[in-house]
Amino acid sequence: MYTAETLPKGKNRVMGTIQIMTGFMHIGFGIILTTLTKVYTSVFVIGEIPFLGGVSFIISGCLSIGAEKSPTECAVKGSQTMNVISAIFALLGIVAFIVDLNLNGLYRSGLDYYSYLVLLAGNGISIVLLIFTILEFCIAVATANFWCRATRLSSNEAMLIVPSATQGDLAVPLTELPQPPSYTEVIYDPKEQPS
Repeated sequence: MYTAETLPKGKNRVMGTIQIMTGFMHIGFGIILTTLTKVYTSVFVIGEIPFLGGVSFIISGCLSIGAEKSPTECAVKGSQTMNVISAIFALLGIVAFIVDLNLNGLYRSGLDYYSYLVLLAGNGISIVLLIFTILEFCIAVATANFWCRATRLSSNEAMLIVPSATQGDLAVPLTELPQPPSYTEVIYDPKEQPS
């Protein structure tokens, strides 16, 4: 049995935006790695992971943002499903990058200077994409977990999304809300004498 989940409003929007940016980075760097395939052997590019993974990251980011704006059952389940698919693509990408970095070691005999620079560039791009793929995996798993908890709430429980409090003008102090009466004040009022 899950309790009501509290999540500051805007976190899914931020994570969705990061997913969209990561997807575009995968597609862009995947195109660059495709042009380097004469020297740089890439399992990542051969498996079409930059393009399929990039598109799934973009879709899951858009669905996460949409599900936060209007959390209908269809939007939440769609976002949850796409985040699971994105996590699978990210896991495949992590494995592919590790294989790529092992296949394309820094030393190869018989490489001229230009080919060596291409190999270094390919390894650099693979390392950057590996870091962003790990980030994408963590975000996709966290978002899917949040939506999974949200869909498992029983019908009489509500999901609470708390807006984050931001102060626009730092010169103006925040007004404090009146505190509710304490438990003892509600139970025993000194004005009323027991008879």
